[in-house]
Amino acid sequence: MKSNKNLKNKNISSQTEEKWLLKSARIASSKAIRSSIALGLTVKFIEDNSIVEVNPKGRIILRKKTSNKIDLSKLKKGMILIRK
Repeated sequence: MKSNKNLKNKNISSQTEEKWLLKSARIASSKAIRSSIALGLTVKFIEDNSIVEVNPKGRIILRKKTSNKIDLSKLKKGMILIRK
């Protein structure tokens, strides 16, 4: 006989799965930011329709502010957002 524990795992709702994925993504991104700053790398991220850069010393630089929303679906890991 199969245990009831296996049946419970198969009935996970999509909302619960999405919550778990978002939580794990939040934890992974915060760990990546902390390790990048510890290695002396600058970190760029998107916040409120603007691209922000944070130096390892904690200095915040606003790189670009856009009036329209940035499409996050076209961004990929390691992409160069602004090149001058």
